[in-house]
Amino acid sequence: MTQPRNNLQQTAMLYGTYLGLYWMIKFVFLPLGLIYPLLEFVFLALTLLGPVWVVLMTRRYRETQCEGRISYFSALVFSFQIYLFASILVAVGHYIYFEFIDQGFIYTRLVALFDEQEQLVPQLKDTFTSYRHAIDVVYNLTPIQLTMQLISQNIFYAIILSLVTALISMRRK
Repeated sequence: MTQPRNNLQQTAMLYGTYLGLYWMIKFVFLPLGLIYPLLEFVFLALTLLGPVWVVLMTRRYRETQCEGRISYFSALVFSFQIYLFASILVAVGHYIYFEFIDQGFIYTRLVALFDEQEQLVPQLKDTFTSYRHAIDVVYNLTPIQLTMQLISQNIFYAIILSLVTALISMRRK
């Protein structure tokens, strides 16, 4: 019975690597979705499939490594570690993108979209002004600050999603 505990972190690292690579590929659709609106839906769909994939990975771990049984706490630790390792890996991709590739592209596209919407619906000018202020704050972050913000956001979501994943994936003796 000690074998599954030793494999928990190794398997979580492996699955976290898969999820991190998935998130990197998914992230490509974010800036592309600002040019081609259909790709925004692809990004959204891939985002919603991420937690489903973690549930499937946790269940696979339960069946292959834990003889079909896993406690809530073990499932919680396992799924959280998957998200943690994926967050670390995708942070590298985020940093590379914001440091070397983006050059203000996302910012300028969002500002242009808000300007267009403001022209169409002038009654919401105050709302768009607050959105633009929020975008300005994010734009003034350095790439490392933005990356750290995204890591902390991913970990926050990981905690919440891991609670649900563990509940769905656990199976008692």
